[in-house]
Amino acid sequence: MIASTFLLTAFAAFATAIPTSNVLSPRAGGPAAKPIPTTCTVSSPAYPTDTADATYQPADSTKDALVYYAYYSLDTDKTQLQKQCLEQCYGLGVTPPCVAAYWADNLVVPAGYYGGAGGNLATGCLMYNRTLETTDFVKATDGHATDAYVGDIKCPS
Repeated sequence: MIASTFLLTAFAAFATAIPTSNVLSPRAGGPAAKPIPTTCTVSSPAYPTDTADATYQPADSTKDALVYYAYYSLDTDKTQLQKQCLEQCYGLGVTPPCVAAYWADNLVVPAGYYGGAGGNLATGCLMYNRTLETTDFVKATDGHATDAYVGDIKCPS
């Protein structure tokens, strides 16, 4: 009996000491921001500019290309948040692919986001599995989708 207890204890200690995979399983939270290599290019699509004071947001027709979105109530460095949004898109990797990101202040939060009613305005980061074109945007309601930034990521294969 003592020998079997000793063997079981030794086996358990050995089994817990064996190295395990460093692959993380999916978990809650957004994608990790990953710096975009210099071999990749980031370009902005021809953003609509029919009037100087109009703002634009992605049209409903882009929803089937949306792979991830997040809304924040942050009032920090906009340039840094735009960069983080783009780097999180790149950090998603290839499954699902993320090749374009749209970031703006004063976006309407959709109903059901974290169980909420939606409708409030927040800073948003929307990520897409295809590049965004001029025709993918619609004029936003006055005061919405301000300080928008759009980036398409292209990396060599």
